[in-house]
Amino acid sequence: MSGRLLGFDTLYQTNLEDDRIVSIASKEKRIVLTRDIQLLKNSQVTHGYWIRSQKPVEQLKEVIQRLDLSKKIRPFHRCMECNGIIKNVDKAEVLEYLQPKTRAIYESFYRCEHCQRVYWNGSHYQRMVSMLHDLNISPWHPG
Repeated sequence: MSGRLLGFDTLYQTNLEDDRIVSIASKEKRIVLTRDIQLLKNSQVTHGYWIRSQKPVEQLKEVIQRLDLSKKIRPFHRCMECNGIIKNVDKAEVLEYLQPKTRAIYESFYRCEHCQRVYWNGSHYQRMVSMLHDLNISPWHPG
């Protein structure tokens, strides 16, 4: 589960060199979350946290608690693909992008303002809501 699912502005790339991570964090005022303790020893990292758990859901719980983020959570507010903001859209606006079965079954749709990816509350959504429930987080819907 990602920070984006919870509505946090998240940059996640596994192929960046440490120097690049430090540069981005400094320039964009980001917190470096890592399992690489050596990265956090870089004097240019002004805000960082060494994640102890190796399990993704536990990592998320750990970061929420450590950074006191529970009141800032806005599930389903950010695009899982590009980090853009998701907004409600009329079905007619996205009809051409939908598969026939999706068109027939669902009425409520959301779209990323940046990459235009379309979302709806299908079975994948239900699995994510279940994960949120396990974290004691209520789902939120973009508006």
